[in-house]
Amino acid sequence: MMDSETQKPKTGDAAPPEAVVKPKGVLSLLGRLSLLAIVAVATLMAVVLGIPDDNDYARATLLKHDRLSTLPGKKIVLVGGSNLSYGMDSTLIERETGCPAVNMGLNGYFGVRYLMREVADDVKPGDIIVIAFEWDSFGKPIDGSGKDLYAIVKTNPAAIAYLTPQQIGEAVSAIPFVAQSKLLRIGNQAARGELFKPKGDNLLDQLIEVESFKSFAPTGDLIGHKGVAWTGDIEEGTKLYQTGVDPTVVPAIKAYAKQMEAKGVHVVMSYTPTMRHYYEANKTQIDSVHTALTTGPDAVKAPRPPSDYVFDESLFFDTVYHLKAETRHLRVQQVVGDLRTTLKDAATCSKPN
Repeated sequence: MMDSETQKPKTGDAAPPEAVVKPKGVLSLLGRLSLLAIVAVATLMAVVLGIPDDNDYARATLLKHDRLSTLPGKKIVLVGGSNLSYGMDSTLIERETGCPAVNMGLNGYFGVRYLMREVADDVKPGDIIVIAFEWDSFGKPIDGSGKDLYAIVKTNPAAIAYLTPQQIGEAVSAIPFVAQSKLLRIGNQAARGELFKPKGDNLLDQLIEVESFKSFAPTGDLIGHKGVAWTGDIEEGTKLYQTGVDPTVVPAIKAYAKQMEAKGVHVVMSYTPTMRHYYEANKTQIDSVHTALTTGPDAVKAPRPPSDYVFDESLFFDTVYHLKAETRHLRVQQVVGDLRTTLKDAATCSKPN
């Protein structure tokens, strides 16, 4: 008798039953896995879309883009993050220059690339772009935060046109994080018995109320902090003396300014208002950005150094960049002065009142 190791089936013999792979079983498994994936994605999207955001601040992008695309004639477009949202009075700019203005400032976490790109298609020869990024923008990724990019595309699907393929990938990758954050927020509120309670007067509720869509003027300025006394901590900026300056940001701004100038659009840097102690701590890095921007054949127009935009703490609201509503006029005086110094007669659209 031959032992089992030497026995071989003759040609044509059927394979042992255990060696037969049943296609039906594989297809059934793949079907179940596909169904499971569909359910998981559907659940994820139900959480992301079904649970409301903390507030509707991002909806202001719709108001801003509508104004940007419909303003007739020459206009002034303010490009940057929340320092503009909180710290600009566009009506006063219009009064001083005769030019209609639109404040596009919303969230620095969208990244420098997005903030510049989102206005590029709606400016025309003769228009003026005023750039004012928070100093954080020079230490954070130029492509922005995936979760914030997702939030703006969710609010305004047309915004996907302003994103690179890499940014789109980062936005999609952030969806699980967004869902987790919402579930944690709802869970914490339920644990504290606050899920169905009306908003109170605590600092978080106060900030949510300030940063709401109804707090925006038609020009794109946030005015919800007018008359509000902030008693919470002041949010600090990025510690540039630790992180350093992202070497890609300044070249991107220079390239953008060159592109816009070739289109006949004026570009002027008028820096973010900055609390004195923050500027002093990050002076070396901040001043190096100004030097890099204003030197070389591709220099950007920036008539005054960052130190001219430093203010005392008493003028700020809740961060080292957000001016109080009552002190915005000081910043407007600087912006208008920057435009007149740099652009001369081109800084106005008609005789100021």
